[in-house]
Amino acid sequence: MCAEPAKKVVSLGEYFKDGYLLVADDVSNMRKTIKNMLRQVGVLNVVEADDGDTTLKLMKKYAAEQQRCLFALLDWNMPRMPGIYAAREIRADAQFQDTPILMVTAEVDRDQIAQAGEIGVNGYIIKPFVAKALEEKILGILEMRANPPDHIRLLMAGEALAKMGQYEKALAVYKEVLKLQESARVFVHIGDLYELMSQPDKAVESYNLAAESNPQYLKAHVKAADLHVKLGDSDAALVSLGKASEISPKNSERHVSIGKIHLQKGDEVKAKEAFTHAVKHDPRKTSEIAEELLNQGKPELAEAFFRKTLEKDSESIHLYNRLGIALRRQGKWQEAIKEYETAIKIDPRDEGIYFNMAKAYMEGKDYRAAHKFFTRVTHLNPSLQEAKRELENLEKLMQRQGG
Repeated sequence: MCAEPAKKVVSLGEYFKDGYLLVADDVSNMRKTIKNMLRQVGVLNVVEADDGDTTLKLMKKYAAEQQRCLFALLDWNMPRMPGIYAAREIRADAQFQDTPILMVTAEVDRDQIAQAGEIGVNGYIIKPFVAKALEEKILGILEMRANPPDHIRLLMAGEALAKMGQYEKALAVYKEVLKLQESARVFVHIGDLYELMSQPDKAVESYNLAAESNPQYLKAHVKAADLHVKLGDSDAALVSLGKASEISPKNSERHVSIGKIHLQKGDEVKAKEAFTHAVKHDPRKTSEIAEELLNQGKPELAEAFFRKTLEKDSESIHLYNRLGIALRRQGKWQEAIKEYETAIKIDPRDEGIYFNMAKAYMEGKDYRAAHKFFTRVTHLNPSLQEAKRELENLEKLMQRQGG
């Protein structure tokens, strides 16, 4: 349920009478303080969340009940899911992508501004602040959205035409915008159109014009990188991704993309460097990176990232299992067994762990131990045909060897 700002914002009390404002902060006293400030400026319908993940759950819950989130006020740093990650998830959800977002932060630097701008955050306010400052920030965002300047109105009209598939008309509108204001944003829109029109060369040219017009306009580099990847030009993609990372170095997804390209080019050193940067800015990426490395046939690097993930989540059966596979692919079957033994202590009835432990013993040619654990699997899950076949083949092998 997308936010639909009124044509003219008269007062906050009037604006929020048909929906709610969400406040997310992990400190209850801060939520209480902000709620009191909002009450002072006429905002009475306030929903509280204690973290980013709670924010998303509440927004979806209220949307299902036909209650509209008209504004989100998110604290940048929260323990489980920081506000900036929640903002990214909100922008990725079609029903909330137009909801205005104001970030609350104790400090702000160039990297944060770039990161917030890339995600689509509408503004930020620095702690501590008073009710009047908060009111002005919210009103400023709402009034800009309700009464955009002429070139923004034209851009929106062009976007609407593009969505309807009227690409030539949209292109004509964007060219009119250029007469009012030649900006990187317009060139990016034109590049997007050329992509839709299956004219990649013209799209690249437009993205380059956007970057020349404003070298700090992040979206120009991101769009160019995405298109270069589609076209299979990894060198050009790396150049654009590198420029984007200089502007916004805290984007973990971008570092993962850079790492993947380096991996495909066979440069493990640069790939590891990029993946390490990704994990630094978003530790949740560690498992994803480890899986990518394992799938790309880099078990040694995968092992390092699986171990790093286990530092944060030492009770995950899945992670121990995947680490064991990474070790076995390096021929380290004995080390794999140690990891499987740790997993079994967590869950003594996990058939998958016993199965992989049996496979590890097979690789080490300890057939008696392998037989023991394949048998254990069949006891835990008598219908698992793969384990039965492994056991039958193993028994034939042991008979031939007289063991």
